[in-house]
Amino acid sequence: MDGIQILVTLGGIALIAATLWFFFGKSAGPGTGKKKYSCPMHPWITSDDPATPCSLCGMPLVQSDGPKQ
Repeated sequence: MDGIQILVTLGGIALIAATLWFFFGKSAGPGTGKKKYSCPMHPWITSDDPATPCSLCGMPLVQSDGPKQ
């Protein structure tokens, strides 16, 4: 491998790591104290603000414990 290939490989690894951190590293853990609110009809619509209505149906959001598995 020459120097350019090494730099491109390291840049690709850094880009993958940054993307994974952006999507998974900043998520709030269970001990943060923030409450999550979600739509009863559309549970994937969530917010930290209970006054925010559902963007699909306009229903008020209710407190949720997290995603159902």
